[in-house]
Amino acid sequence: MNYFLVSGEASGDLHTSRLMKELRSLDPSASFAFMGGPRMREVGGECVVASEHLAFMGFIDVAKNIGTIREAGKAIQMALINSRPDVVICTDYASFCFRYVLPFVRKHLPQTKIVYFIPPKVWAWKKGRIKKLRTDTDLILSIFPFEIPFFQQHQLEQVKYIGNPSLEEVEQFLSGFHTTDTAPYIALLPGSRRSEVAQNLPTMLRVASSFPDLSIKIAGTSSLPKEVYQPFLNDTKGVELVIDDTYRVVKGAKAALVTSGTATLETALIGTPQVVCYAQRAGYLANYVFKRLFTTPYISLVNLVADKQVVEELFGGLFTEEKIWNALAPLTINGEKRDKMLEQYREIKEKLQTAQPSSRLAAEAILELARAR
Repeated sequence: MNYFLVSGEASGDLHTSRLMKELRSLDPSASFAFMGGPRMREVGGECVVASEHLAFMGFIDVAKNIGTIREAGKAIQMALINSRPDVVICTDYASFCFRYVLPFVRKHLPQTKIVYFIPPKVWAWKKGRIKKLRTDTDLILSIFPFEIPFFQQHQLEQVKYIGNPSLEEVEQFLSGFHTTDTAPYIALLPGSRRSEVAQNLPTMLRVASSFPDLSIKIAGTSSLPKEVYQPFLNDTKGVELVIDDTYRVVKGAKAALVTSGTATLETALIGTPQVVCYAQRAGYLANYVFKRLFTTPYISLVNLVADKQVVEELFGGLFTEEKIWNALAPLTINGEKRDKMLEQYREIKEKLQTAQPSSRLAAEAILELARAR
């Protein structure tokens, strides 16, 4: 089978590379062409576009580089026509895929099957995309069990739950984890965007610095220049910046302050107590808008998967030093609040557990679809 894969962000590159390995193990004749990152290139195949060249974040950054994005879209479309793949697989990266991939394949390659691996979070925002998912995909591989009834309610019968890739990755990490840390510390995960670090990290550092018996480690990313973090390191003593080793930083921590996103779920699966906190310039207006306009009751994947509040979510007007300190303090000592959170983490893990790794289940579902042509 010939597969064409489209992935953008670093997490998508990782998840898709695992999927490619499983496809190759089940289909030895598999050939790959793709837009992706270094992990997908390690697996092999023709890299049409390197996704690192499209790592633009925020409206202004995207607008400034719209020409580069458009050129990448055209390159992908030309490669699709030339390769005429049996299956196209999109991983997350919704803005690009909805504009340049899904409608193009449906129109120009009607015999090609279209799979959305890790679909966009239409249950939270941009519900207008539901119609496109319904008409322009043949298979949707969901990674959250709560998505299934939502999709089915909206007549997306092609959805299938295949487990969560973060669980697969965390379990692999834990199987080989050995710590050399002796001094207890608080882990800070301020986000992967420059604006997130600038807004979240100062308050996070002030709160963490108020625990004299705990040092501080910041989980940074190489996708941002070190200069983004340096001013905060200069202003606060006893802070260590660790680049591209988030799982290890989280696992060794006594507790963590984490921005919203996949990191909140990964922290729960690793088993480190956390407070979810996210700065927003709109203050309490952000809380009001979320409550009135969003249909989901929580911003963190931890609480969404659990379908109840497991971790505190301090965003918008709730993002204050006092509130964050009050939420974090009980998690830094052994006690009822810490124990309850860890027990609820175990329940979340059980909810996400599947008989086989998610990448294997995804590959099996894709092959079943492709062979049914």
